[in-house]
Amino acid sequence: MKLLTKITILISFLITSILTAQNKDEMGCDTSISAESISRLKSLKPALKELEKDFNSKKYSKNSRSSKFIHQIPIKAHVIRSSESAGGLNISDLNDAIKRLNSIYSEALISFYLFENIDFIDNSEYVHFKKGDEEKLTKADYTSGIINIYFVDYIENNSGNSICGYSVNKQNCHMIVMKNECTSNNSSLIHEMGHVFSLIHTHGISNTKITAELVNGSNCDTEGDGICDTPADPGLSSDKIDNFCNYNGNELDSNGDEFSPDTENFMSYSKKACRNHFTPQQLARMYAYFNIEKNEFTQTENGIEIREDNSVTNSLNSVSIYPNPIRDNTIYLKGFDNLSRLYFKVINLQGQLLLSGKALNNRIRINTLSSGSYFLLLETVDSKTVKRFIK
Repeated sequence: MKLLTKITILISFLITSILTAQNKDEMGCDTSISAESISRLKSLKPALKELEKDFNSKKYSKNSRSSKFIHQIPIKAHVIRSSESAGGLNISDLNDAIKRLNSIYSEALISFYLFENIDFIDNSEYVHFKKGDEEKLTKADYTSGIINIYFVDYIENNSGNSICGYSVNKQNCHMIVMKNECTSNNSSLIHEMGHVFSLIHTHGISNTKITAELVNGSNCDTEGDGICDTPADPGLSSDKIDNFCNYNGNELDSNGDEFSPDTENFMSYSKKACRNHFTPQQLARMYAYFNIEKNEFTQTENGIEIREDNSVTNSLNSVSIYPNPIRDNTIYLKGFDNLSRLYFKVINLQGQLLLSGKALNNRIRINTLSSGSYFLLLETVDSKTVKRFIK
């Protein structure tokens, strides 16, 4: 029994340490939802509902082909360093954050990739960044038509408090500002990306007033976050969550019913280490919003719509490429008897054609491509197949 008690105490200590370490910034997100955004969402509601049905039919269809199409969305990453090129987000942390994003957002049939090279902004003026100064960044360092994320050492909100991040979402401008330290906490960047795709905090629009959403769910479609499978949330904070992610608040709604919020939802103000999921309706909402506003998030000029799909039986299905990721700037092909009449196209994830030609000697040279993910379209007179590769 003594050993069991010691183990229990140790586990409790470790959990407390982890949660404390990941919640040093009491104010995680400082995203403001404008009246314009709310009005826009209300106007889109009928279209969103229809696309949410479409998502559910794809996502939960027994036909596996219908659920495999993942929308590829480019992200432009801006890493802010000192004027002497010192500091800045560790690139391995950035790559890990993108992988974490994709592991979660694949459930919404969405995936992200880094657009072109990382933009390093060497300007000490921005290392300690103040919310509201976004225009200074976007004037010189902004890629239109896609999501821009700026990674900085420190973010100060309008009240002078340190925050983990926030997003700015308006027509022709979708950006996230993230504190470097919070990029690797496994929930803050996911939370901010949720705002980009129209999600509201589970406690609703106001960060200071208790939600009007009722615990019984009768007004869930119009109050709170407007999503009915997220329980009414009175506004979470670290002092309302114990070290095992249990809610210990005692607020009541206007009917006198006690709140029982979801302390593990990404869009809550719960402890960052507790947040680990979106609800099915949140996933459907993000999918729907993306499909309505697709041109706001993807550069489509000269685009070629393409997807990886080997389900159709043809003579190229047996072709494989190796190694993958590619080494020495060369793609090798095997598995097709007559490679001498095989043609190829290399297309980026935006659908832009980068290379084309005839595959010679079972190989394709790609030395002009920068590092990243691509599609390889292989074609003969009567067959074609698409392979995805990484350089």
